[in-house]
Amino acid sequence: MKNILLFALLGSAVQAANPLALEESVVIEAVNDVTHIAMPSGRTEPAIVQLRLQSPDLLQTGRQSRAELEAADGTITRLGANTLFAFDRATRTLQLERGSLLFHSPTGRGGGTVRSPSASASVLGTTIIAAATPDGGFKLLVLEGRAQVDFANGNRQQLNAGQLSFVRPGVGGIGTPGPVMNFDLAQLVSNSRLVQGFKRPLPSAGKIDQAVQQQSRSVGQGKYITTGFLVFTATSDTQVNGIEAAGPDADDTLKGAFSAHQRLALNTPVTLQSSSLPEVRMFREPLLVPSTEEPFLNLESDILITGLLGSTITVNSPSLSLAGWNVPGFNLVGKQSVNFLGSTSFDDLSEVDYIRIFSPLITVPQGATLTANFPATSTLTTFYFDTSQTLSLSGGSISNLTGGLLLQSHDADLLLDHESLHAGGPIGAATVVPSAINIDAPLGRLVVNGGTMRAVSGNFAALARELALTGTTFELAGDFWADSGTTAQLENLTFTNLPAAAVFQTTAVDAITLLNMRFNGFTEINLGARTLALEDVHFPDGSIVRLVSEQGQLAPQPNTGQTVQPGMVNFVHAVTYADQPAQDFVAKAAGGTGQQANRITISTPQP
Repeated sequence: MKNILLFALLGSAVQAANPLALEESVVIEAVNDVTHIAMPSGRTEPAIVQLRLQSPDLLQTGRQSRAELEAADGTITRLGANTLFAFDRATRTLQLERGSLLFHSPTGRGGGTVRSPSASASVLGTTIIAAATPDGGFKLLVLEGRAQVDFANGNRQQLNAGQLSFVRPGVGGIGTPGPVMNFDLAQLVSNSRLVQGFKRPLPSAGKIDQAVQQQSRSVGQGKYITTGFLVFTATSDTQVNGIEAAGPDADDTLKGAFSAHQRLALNTPVTLQSSSLPEVRMFREPLLVPSTEEPFLNLESDILITGLLGSTITVNSPSLSLAGWNVPGFNLVGKQSVNFLGSTSFDDLSEVDYIRIFSPLITVPQGATLTANFPATSTLTTFYFDTSQTLSLSGGSISNLTGGLLLQSHDADLLLDHESLHAGGPIGAATVVPSAINIDAPLGRLVVNGGTMRAVSGNFAALARELALTGTTFELAGDFWADSGTTAQLENLTFTNLPAAAVFQTTAVDAITLLNMRFNGFTEINLGARTLALEDVHFPDGSIVRLVSEQGQLAPQPNTGQTVQPGMVNFVHAVTYADQPAQDFVAKAAGGTGQQANRITISTPQP
C-alpha cells in the first residue's frame, strides 16, 4: 500500500455548507508551453487565456512554463514548469501527477484537496505549494495558515506557515515520510515563480506577508537561525533554504533552576582522573545555564540539561562510569572547554539514553579513541559533540556501537582527518535528516579527509556552509545526504554494504564538484546546485539520476575536457552511465544526444 499523507487545515474558518464542486477553472494566464489535453481522446491544443479546463481534461506545462487558473468561487490554482494536472469530476480535488502547483481557496468556499500518486493535501482557506514526482515523491509547503499532517502509519504532524513536510520517493511509489522542517518563508516567497511569476497578485498576498513578517521577527529576535541547508529531495526539483530553532530563548516555557551551587561548579575547573565522577559536580535536577553565564550554552540548550559542570573540564582517565546516574541524559558541560587528554570510554550506561559533550571548545588529541559503551540492548541512543568553535579530530575514532553519532560546530569548522566514526544504530535525538551519523558545521567548513564512516543501521547526513569530502570510505545501511550553503567537493569516496534502494543526495547553493566517484549500489543519485562539474564519475546501470542546475542544461562538448560552464551541468571528462557516455542518456532538449533511454534528467530549480 502506498504511503498517504493528509494535510488538513486547522484554521478558524467554517467550510461553506454547500461548497461548489471544483471541476472547472478558467485559464487566466499561460506562459510559454502550456497544453490542454482533452480526455479520453488525448487530443492536444495550446491552452490560451479564457480556456475552460473541465474534468477529466488535463493541463500540462513544459520547461520554463507556468499557468494560472481561477474557479467561479475565486479558488486559484497556479502550475509550475513540467507539471501534469487535472480536476476530479464532481469533487474539490486536484490531481497532481507530477510537477508543482500553488493552491489557494478563499475562506468559506470549501477548500480543496491536492492529490498526488503518494499523498493528498487538504486545505481550507490557506495557501500551499505542493510538488510531486510520478515515483511517489511529494512535498508540501505552507505559505500562510496552519495544517495538520496525518501519516498512514497513524503519526500526526502540525504544520504552520513557514513549515514543510515531504515524502521521499520509494520503490514502487512507496515513499518514506520526512520530518516537519522550517524554511525561509521570505526567501521562498521572493524567489518563487508560483508566487511572483504572474501578472496578478495572489488574493492571499496580505496573509502571506503577515506570515513572512512574523517569521522575520522571530529570526531577528534570535528565535531562529538560517542554516544554509537546502531542502532538495527527490520529491521535486524545489530548493528551499532551511532555518532551525535557536534554542531555549525561542521558548519562554523552557525554564530550569540555576543555584549558587551550580554557578560555583560551572565557574571552577575540574580534572577527571578516575572512572568515578565527583558527586559534588553532578546535577540530576534539570537546569538551564543562564545566558549571562555563557551565551552559547544557553542558546543551544534545546532541552533542560543534567550532568557534570565545570569552567574547564579535563578528562585524564581511560574510563568514566555513570553507574547509579539514574537520569536519561548526561551532559559534560564546560563553560570554557572540555579537554580529553587521551582515549576515554563512557561505561555503565544502562540508565542513560544520550551522552553530550557540550562546550564552546572541545579538544581531542590526535589518535584518541572516544567510545560510548551503551548496553547491546539499548535503542535510540546518541553520543553527541556540541560546540561553537572548531572541532578538529585526527587519526582516532568516535564510536557508539548501539546508537548514533551527532557532531556539530555551530559557528566554526568541523575538521576530520583520517578519523573513523562508527554508529551502530540511529540517532535518538531529532535531526533534520533522520540518520545514524550526522556531522554539521552550518556556518563553517566541513572537511573530511580519509577515514571511515560506519553507519551500520541508518543514514549518513552532513551539513555545512562549505563542504569537502575526500578519500573516505562510507559503510552505510541507509542513504547518503550532504548539503552545503556555498560549495561542495566530493572526491574519491568509496561506498560499501549499501542497502537496496539506497539514495545519494548532495546539494549546494553555488557549485558541486565530483571527482573520481563511482555510485555502484545507489538506485537514485540527486545533485543540485547552480553549477555541477563532474569528472571521472560513473553512474550504475538502472539507476535514476537527477541533476539540477541554474540553466538546466548540459554544457556543450561533454566528456572532452572542456572548461566548466557556470550555471550548467558539466560532464568534463570520463562521465559514464552503465559504462557508456553519460550524455547518451540525457534528452536532446537538455543538451544530450538522446541515443539511450532517458535515465539522466537535467532541469532547473522550480518554485
